[in-house]
Amino acid sequence: MIALLEETREFRRVAEVLFIKGWAEASAGNISLRLAAPPALDKLRPEPDKIMEASVDMTDLIGDCFLVTASGSRMREIAAEPETGLCLIQIIDNRHFWIIDGSEKLSSEWATHAGLHSLFKENRSGERAVVHCHPLSLIALSHIFNSEKEINERIFRLQHETRLFVPEMLGLIPYAVTGSKILAKASKEKLKKYRLALWDKHGVIASGKNLSQALDRIEIVEKAAALYMQLKSIGLEPEGLSDKQITETLRAFKK
Repeated sequence: MIALLEETREFRRVAEVLFIKGWAEASAGNISLRLAAPPALDKLRPEPDKIMEASVDMTDLIGDCFLVTASGSRMREIAAEPETGLCLIQIIDNRHFWIIDGSEKLSSEWATHAGLHSLFKENRSGERAVVHCHPLSLIALSHIFNSEKEINERIFRLQHETRLFVPEMLGLIPYAVTGSKILAKASKEKLKKYRLALWDKHGVIASGKNLSQALDRIEIVEKAAALYMQLKSIGLEPEGLSDKQITETLRAFKK
């Protein structure tokens, strides 16, 4: 991979966590990172067979470079050798990107990732990372609840970290076929408000200024979901923190 040592190390670290936790079985899960400092490409020119078409408008991303997981790549393999499962790409016009290095095919969820990166640039949020994976407890909750309000009322009271790290709480996106334009559009719309969203009966997608921050958000909310599931399994309906306790905590941390 072209002189992107720190970025590939970050992919390796995050991929290892996803694999160890069981949140990216087989070839599940995908990650993307918009590069803050694009690599030097002065001497390189796109080869015709390396120019690919996307199903989404990428006008806002023209000229940007990304590291993206390749289609069929496994997190356990990226954790060992990140170069084998990543693509380095540059957006060359509103519908085409150039695969500079790496695999010949991007993740099937690129349309969703591209839409989110466009959103981040529009909002000037400074967020450059997107992580999608399959945390067990959050997926289980989507089989129990079909209301965003219901899920948030239950799990965001169970520990104070959820309100501190993910203050806007969790978005819920109705079921849509993976890799579809419907899912890409719904994800972009939902992440206008949230930084972590649950794809119904599928998995989660999170954003961050870097991959580690996106992973932090998933870990924290998944822990709350796991607490809820564990307490329910022994017959309890947890009340969680009171409104007063939440207010005092937020005030103490100036949130």
